[in-house]
Amino acid sequence: MGELVHFAGKSELAASANLENFILHAKANIPFTNVIWDENSWDITSFNIGKNQGRRKDIAHFKCMRDPSKNKSIVEIPFERPFLEFAKSAFSEIMRRFRLKEFKRYLYAMQAIEQALLNAGRNACITALDATVLDDAAQLLRERFKDAWSVGRCLERLLTQIIAPAKLTPTFIEWVSPIPYKQQIRTDRVAPKNNDQVVGRLPSVQTILDLADIHHTSEHIPDRVVTAFVTLAMFAPSRGSEILSLPLNCIRHVQSDEGTMMGLAWDPAKNGVPLTKFAASEQFERLATETVDFLLELGIPARKAALWYAQNPGRLYLPPELENLRGKPITLYEASKILGKKTEIHSSHAVRYGLVRTGGKTSDPLRVSDLKARGAALFEFSSLESFVLKKLPEIFPILDGSTGLKWQDALFVLPENVLNPTAESLFNVPAVFSINQINNQLGSNPNGVTIFSRNGKTNRDGSPMTITTHGFRHLLNTLAQSKHLSQSLIAFWSGRRDVRQNAWYDHLPQEAFIEAYLKLGDNVGGLSSGEALGDKLHALIASHGLTEREAMGIELGAISMTRYGLCKHDYALTPCPLDKDCVNCSEHVFVKGDSRHKAEAEFQFKMHKNAVAAASAALANGEPGASRWLKQNQPRMERWALVLEKMNDPTIPDGTMITLPPPENTQSKTGLAHAVRMITTDSKQQQEPYSADEAEAALLSLEFF
Repeated sequence: MGELVHFAGKSELAASANLENFILHAKANIPFTNVIWDENSWDITSFNIGKNQGRRKDIAHFKCMRDPSKNKSIVEIPFERPFLEFAKSAFSEIMRRFRLKEFKRYLYAMQAIEQALLNAGRNACITALDATVLDDAAQLLRERFKDAWSVGRCLERLLTQIIAPAKLTPTFIEWVSPIPYKQQIRTDRVAPKNNDQVVGRLPSVQTILDLADIHHTSEHIPDRVVTAFVTLAMFAPSRGSEILSLPLNCIRHVQSDEGTMMGLAWDPAKNGVPLTKFAASEQFERLATETVDFLLELGIPARKAALWYAQNPGRLYLPPELENLRGKPITLYEASKILGKKTEIHSSHAVRYGLVRTGGKTSDPLRVSDLKARGAALFEFSSLESFVLKKLPEIFPILDGSTGLKWQDALFVLPENVLNPTAESLFNVPAVFSINQINNQLGSNPNGVTIFSRNGKTNRDGSPMTITTHGFRHLLNTLAQSKHLSQSLIAFWSGRRDVRQNAWYDHLPQEAFIEAYLKLGDNVGGLSSGEALGDKLHALIASHGLTEREAMGIELGAISMTRYGLCKHDYALTPCPLDKDCVNCSEHVFVKGDSRHKAEAEFQFKMHKNAVAAASAALANGEPGASRWLKQNQPRMERWALVLEKMNDPTIPDGTMITLPPPENTQSKTGLAHAVRMITTDSKQQQEPYSADEAEAALLSLEFF
């Protein structure tokens, strides 16, 4: 490879002469292929293929700020000459030296320079540049962009790295961008400061729950593809381009002391180090594996066609049984089978597939789906071939420039139209997807049909649901931060053996949703409460003037999971006063509809029912101590029966948190200690202190033991 030569102007030459030499140097060393210098739009897609490049094109438009086309991919008013030649030369040099992926900011900076020159009444020539014009250009950028710092830096670099070394101005210009830097609020981590602003960018957890419901209930292929992406996005905090460029063999298994661990092989964007991200739980391990298997199966015919196109450029893929049709006129029925379309193309839709009639017909019954009286029209084979081949980008078969991943080896190479809810999939036409397509399905196109609108999902206020592909990354990082993990661990997200994260997708456990409710504020839907918990909330609201959310936050405190349900006791204040006697505790919460809570209640009721029956039989037989066992287990059996009654009550909605009323006589260790203290004090005040039997009788009278 030849040495990279930078252009340097000569001091003895005039600025105009240096500009002329600079343009000649740029033309001779242009780094782009298939680019015509005199055109005002350059397709440079193949120059620096990016992460999940797919069908996305990179086009540099040399248009001025006055161009009415704005963001359209056309040029109506190009830069004025001779600035146009400078802009092309400077852009060519910048890309040759720095191989940028984000190049549009330099074009915006050039637009500002040209407009500032014209506003100053000067010729559109870079040799007329001075510090005043640069100040005016910076002001134009300020007015154009909400945060113009990065574009201002490009303006400054144009001067220091291109214009000044090339000596394109009569005098040396020393200038620094006056646009100040603004600290950006990252959407992939929780900042300790400005937390309100960060939380404002969090996705609604109710949105996650609704996506989970769609994943488990919808059989619609576009829905399943979108939720497959969401599953992998919730597997670990990742960028959308990283997910869409996963290879077929992305699943990894590693043997550890605790058994086999499953993970996904990841190649991070932005020059990150390749790594394996491990599953946070067995449930997510199973869910991710099922998702990958679904995508593998769905994309088999499309990847088979992609492999054909990689090995046979310029030739249409035909299923083996249709190879005899190559180069011959075809019917609509045959065209449909070639494309992998389940139903025949309607004659009025032939133009949509680029089909051109030959003027001939066939009456062969094997070449049509239904016998047609007048025969079936024939179409040019080359027209269908051209229609399909145009769908393959210039850089095909490369999908990912950073890894060299090819279409036939990519997990998200799927049939054409598979994300379109109103079009039939073309299983033999390979397609890749952009982040925008996924975002549109997740609600970014408010006027279009989304995965939420198709399934009747809306926000609590009835407004349309929406979430971005980056929202999942932000949510997972926020939750990881709430667990007080180290920054390095959050960044790496290795999924080591000591995995304590909850399964945040496979129908979230209620304790995880409650924790999100406490930490993420209004981004989580409301929690419903019943029985004693509801009464306590109303009392707090009435006595302290709180909102329902504030009262719920105070009452919930610190939620922890036990085998019996949820415990909202704050262990930082006091130890548990009722060890393993949760059913008699007013801080115990169970959730209506939670299968784990119901199963434990059924087990406890059965166990205490048997204990009560045994104690009752022993009491009838006059066995000593039986009454104590009966007094101990009878109330517990009744309490567990009450739990089951609430669990089976059809009028209580699933997801309602329920706390039982406190028992008439507490059985806590604290209560016992207090009772013993009372009896001991009373005994000392007696002329004849209590005997051991009398003390026991006193405790029994207080219904202890």
